[in-house]
Amino acid sequence: MIPHLESLSVALLPMTSIDDADTNLQFILNAIYKLDPKTRLLCLPENSLYLKLEKDPLKKERAFTKDSSQIKALQKIAKERNLNIHMGGIPWLIKDKVYNEALLITDQGEIKETYEKMHLFDVNLGPGLEVCESASFSRGQRLTVIEIDGWRLATCICYDVRFPELFVHYMENEKVDAFIVPAAFTTKTGELHWKALLQARAIETQAYVLAAAQVGYHRDKAQTQLRKSWGQSLIFNPWGKVLKESASYEAFLDSHLTEHDPMPTVLERAEIDSYHQSVPVSSHRYYKMELVKK
Repeated sequence: MIPHLESLSVALLPMTSIDDADTNLQFILNAIYKLDPKTRLLCLPENSLYLKLEKDPLKKERAFTKDSSQIKALQKIAKERNLNIHMGGIPWLIKDKVYNEALLITDQGEIKETYEKMHLFDVNLGPGLEVCESASFSRGQRLTVIEIDGWRLATCICYDVRFPELFVHYMENEKVDAFIVPAAFTTKTGELHWKALLQARAIETQAYVLAAAQVGYHRDKAQTQLRKSWGQSLIFNPWGKVLKESASYEAFLDSHLTEHDPMPTVLERAEIDSYHQSVPVSSHRYYKMELVKK
């Protein structure tokens, strides 16, 4: 039986990942060594282990599997440190298809496929800013809740944050305590929308929001600037208050900084309960939305 704890010690890791999995792995390991030993969950951003820098679609051989050396290394340290590691979103091969997978490596070193990104980022933000995520990934079609120490957590990845019906579904049907929202937001959309969308999702669902993000300039080995991410990492409480916030893209300018410190905090169940009691949104909801499952 999963113990039901009144608090949960978590940490977020801002990252400036590149297209080299071993380098990204080392950044993650370095951060884990800095964590308080009592930390139970580390949340990484989208593209944590591999961030595509070329414009062509992702090659299938870039996807990770249970046999990947980087995954095995993280399984080992998760078990050693009694730490759950949420990988944010990584290219993951399932039955010959590549998904943007919110992989969870448990404190026992087990691999759990928790969620495949449902809303793929196919947009045109202007000249040179066209993105077609569906050229690289298949669309996920399942919703999953994970439990850590009795806390119920759901994942929504990056572009998913723009679809509140997904969050409302989890709130009404799964009674989640926190949303994990890893991201690699563009600088154009991130500056205007990232923080506002996250805050809205926290307030309307009355749940914590844990949003680890990519941030800064992503360079190849020749140190050429090939991509940039907006990405302050944020932790909101159920009332929509910012508990922790890291620097955004603007703070980095032309920085070569690639390693970042983890952002620790403690989630308290009493904060969730107080908001539910003060503003009983769920019992007041007149229109009940149902997510159509195919």
